[in-house]
Amino acid sequence: MSVKVAIPYYDGPLDPSSPIAGVSTIEDTSPQIVDVVDIRPSKASFTLDNNGFQIARHDSILSRSPYTASSWTNQKIREEVYDPEIAELAKAVTGAKKVIILLASARNAPFKEAESAPPYPQPSSSEEDTSRSNPSSQVKAKVLPEQPLTTRGKGFADGIREGPVRKPHKDWGTLGARNTLRNWSHDLRTEAQDIIEAEDETESLPGGITKNYQGRRWALYTTWRPLKPVRRDPMGYVDYFSSTENDGVSFWRSPPGINGPFRSDVVLTKANPQHRWYWLSDQTPDEVLFMKIFDTESEKELSSVAGGVHHFSFHIPGTEQEEVRESLETKFIAFW
Repeated sequence: MSVKVAIPYYDGPLDPSSPIAGVSTIEDTSPQIVDVVDIRPSKASFTLDNNGFQIARHDSILSRSPYTASSWTNQKIREEVYDPEIAELAKAVTGAKKVIILLASARNAPFKEAESAPPYPQPSSSEEDTSRSNPSSQVKAKVLPEQPLTTRGKGFADGIREGPVRKPHKDWGTLGARNTLRNWSHDLRTEAQDIIEAEDETESLPGGITKNYQGRRWALYTTWRPLKPVRRDPMGYVDYFSSTENDGVSFWRSPPGINGPFRSDVVLTKANPQHRWYWLSDQTPDEVLFMKIFDTESEKELSSVAGGVHHFSFHIPGTEQEEVRESLETKFIAFW
């Protein structure tokens, strides 16, 4: 089964500079009517490495007593209970040896066109600073002191409500992913020290990192879990192998890092008639969506492993009166 969806593809300038040109708005878009195919009848056949997305069944402890609906958006409970659950599930699904949670987002409001750019989630006070415009622009890092894990969050504070994201996008581009690995937090940089050195050594060689990197595999992912059955604003995601590297435009941001603000991007999706879009109808809280954002294995020459996928939340006509969608998404980096 498929539904016809008006996808607001990006059609603005190649160097988006508007403070609200990012995913929070449908500014600078051109709607295209596209069929989005329901994977419900064959969801087990779609995998992260073959398609860039996968559904994993997982019953969270937060869905049982003594926890309540409000526990999902309690930041302390999320950090102490849910984040470790997701880390273990992520290792089981991806085969990774280690997972570090980067960012959690709670969404519990209908879509509303943004009037200004939302603030970027801040690190805890224990994190200090960083700046890196490209992977080789600063001296090689020394191993930093042990620091507590730092997971940033948005949509958890009282009075802050986040709605669905209508504009299709990828959460990070290649450069943004590498800058994030180097700048997000002390614990992440310490874990990735050998990777950073291996990438920096190969970047200046013919073919760069893509042709010469021999270090550990690492990848960025996001998980998306509805907190109740989805009746409106479901997630749509494109098959990686129906897209190309030319299908996006980077919208640059400056999130805080361990040495000050650093350059990071979100990739705004341009129209491509070859795109194959999918969704899961009536998704339930125990059906966790995994999506790739970036994978070094996919970068290898002649690789058959999927990389990051474009995704968005779409409107289905006639669902306007359905209960507002509530969800929790968690972004993480995996290491092998």
